[in-house]
Amino acid sequence: MSRKPNPEDGAEPSISRMLHRAVQTAAELHAGIAGPGALTPRQHAILEAVAAEDGATQSQLVAATGVDRSTLAELVARLAERGLLERSQSTTDARAKQVRLTEAGRERLDASRPAAAEVDQALLARLPKDKRARFLKDLGRLIAVTPEAAASELAGKSGGKKKKKSKKSEA
Repeated sequence: MSRKPNPEDGAEPSISRMLHRAVQTAAELHAGIAGPGALTPRQHAILEAVAAEDGATQSQLVAATGVDRSTLAELVARLAERGLLERSQSTTDARAKQVRLTEAGRERLDASRPAAAEVDQALLARLPKDKRARFLKDLGRLIAVTPEAAASELAGKSGGKKKKKSKKSEA
């Protein structure tokens, strides 16, 4: 059994573990509110991303949703099998597939939005009212950092900075 972090014992909680737990909590709330057979949070996110940019490529959906490439490809295939999405060859890139919402996908997305909003409200209700806007702003800042920028930032803080080349070595 894992113990809860205690700020008084001096041990700092793992941010990654806490964020993972928050995602699990959100998924559990979603399942309870949306009910059996409803879209999962990831499925909902993918449909929302496609609705925002109809004809997006799967690479664009990866960037928009944060779902890894292989998981997204699998989810898009399943959503297409269920008739919620359709895939077609990109007109500008022969290697890419464009993804569009079907009418059934649009209806399913519209039907799932109230439950998604209720989950968001239930999560925010756990925070004091005066802290909610700041929490959302800070979450936005966390996810706005690209993996490359995060790695670069970490390398800089851990002493992994590259040495500048001397003029002699450049010649």
